[in-house]
Order: sequence, then C-alpha cells, then structure tokens
Amino acid sequence: MNTTNTKETLHIRIAEKGKVYALEGNYKEALRHYKEAIKMMQQTKDSEIFFQHYSQCVMEALELSEAYDEVISFCERYIDFLDEKDGDSILIKKHYATILEKQAIQYLYKEEKDISLELLKEAQEHVGKGKQPITDQLLNWLQRGFLVTKKQLSALQKKHQYFIVREGVVNPKIAFELPAVIS
Repeated sequence: MNTTNTKETLHIRIAEKGKVYALEGNYKEALRHYKEAIKMMQQTKDSEIFFQHYSQCVMEALELSEAYDEVISFCERYIDFLDEKDGDSILIKKHYATILEKQAIQYLYKEEKDISLELLKEAQEHVGKGKQPITDQLLNWLQRGFLVTKKQLSALQKKHQYFIVREGVVNPKIAFELPAVIS
C-alpha cells in the first residue's frame, strides 16, 4: 500500500493512528482520529467500504469506553442506512445480523436482557443458526435463563475476535498523528 500522505491514503493513516490509540485505551483520541478519517474518506473512491470499516471502529471505541447508549443509537442509524439497501442481499443480511448482535450486546451490558434476547433472535433470523457464534451462544444462555456477566461477555468477544481493532492487525508504522488543533 502506498502510505504517502496523498488525499487518497491520508485517511487510512489517520484511522490507523486511531486504532493505535484504541489499543492503548485512549478512546477519546481514537474517536477524534476516526471522525477525521471519516470526513476525509468521503471524497475518495470506495468511500462506502471505508465508511463501514471506520463505523465499526467508532462503535468499538464507544463500546469499550462503556458508552452503550451511543452504540445503540449508532446501530439504529446504521440499520436505517441498511434499510435503503437491497434487503434480500446476503451481504446486507449479514450486516443486519452483525449490527443487531452488537446492539444486543450493549443491552446486555446495560442488563436489559429481554431487549437483547429479541435482537439476538432477529439477528439469527437474518443469517441462520451457526453463522454468528456469539449470537448463537448468547441466545442459548439467555433462553435457558442464565445470567450473562460482563466478564462472560468479554471472554466470548475475545474468543470469537469480535473486535476488529486488536493486536496484530493494527500497523503503527503507517499511523499518522493529527495536529491537536483538529477536534
């Protein structure tokens, strides 16, 4: 990948710095970098692909900073975005299921298991059993009346590589620091 600071690649490098900050637990800086990367990439080709990826990064940073209501709201807006697409597409169904799972997890963190259960059922309807292991496992636990703790959720997320921003997939060598004046 060409990593020079061109209009076409600078947003990638800025987002990568956001990922570095996310791995350090500095979600405020991660979100600042993601926000700027999203602004910049809107002017490039393949902007929808980058938008989806950066949106996932934003939701992860919000979730890890325990801003569950913000993630739920973000998921709702993303679902509205998906509603404008071809709902019969396998890819769109997968996106729906992924976003519904993410939303359900936020409700579990908030200890609202009834809402979470309904969202997980809907997610599974979009893709079927056996396609999203976290959805399947959480549904199993909730339908059996088990209490799902934050520790269990975290372990399940780690086991199934729920987060896309994780050690080994972030490249700090290409990361570009935003000037402090950009907020």
